Amino acid sequence: MADAVIQLEQVRKAFRTPAGEAVPILDVERFEVMAGEQVALEGHSGSGKTTLLNVIAGIMRPDSGRVVLDGVDLARLPEAARDRVRADRLGLVFQQFNLLPGFTAIENVLVAMAFSSARPDRSRAESLLTSVGLGHRLSHKPAALSVGEQQRVAVARALANQPKVILADEPTASIDPAHQQQVVDLLKQTCQEQNVALVVVTHTPEVAEQFPRRVRIESFNRVLAKAASAGGDA
Repeated sequence: MADAVIQLEQVRKAFRTPAGEAVPILDVERFEVMAGEQVALEGHSGSGKTTLLNVIAGIMRPDSGRVVLDGVDLARLPEAARDRVRADRLGLVFQQFNLLPGFTAIENVLVAMAFSSARPDRSRAESLLTSVGLGHRLSHKPAALSVGEQQRVAVARALANQPKVILADEPTASIDPAHQQQVVDLLKQTCQEQNVALVVVTHTPEVAEQFPRRVRIESFNRVLAKAASAGGDA
């Protein structure tokens, strides 16, 4: 049986208003993703999906609870240590790609490698870009690439350091409908080949239905259940 690479237990996170009032965003008793598993995480706007990803990634620290990534409890680590674990064990695919405009495709992948414990590996960077169909575009900067090609660079960059998990936040939102399927197929196939767990946040049912596991954040974020029972609209 596969081990869990993501484990959240009794995780709570709230933000404070300018008046000092605490506004709960997350209250998660338990959430797990197994090694190599592919999960679509669904939920309406404001349901805490992005906050959840940021907590899993160690970008945000929970107010309480355990956030275990590949056996390491990020909630117990200082910021610098969380950054190191994230660089070594996690890949991120952003909605807006966040590629460095002054760097070529291969340089964008190599820069990601520079943040990990291992040394940048040009041959791996070339192999990853080739695997996503960009072997002929290694020296092109983002401005010379199509939107779909930029997304492919982002996927290759996320895999640069041989992570255990990839988190993708609305990866098809900036892609025209004609190319959305290509991005979904690319993420799923590449992660399967690399044996990397994949969590995709999406509000698009057509994307979510392609994943073997679909989870609505409302099913485990108790903040939303409490708001609903109180007659609120989370």
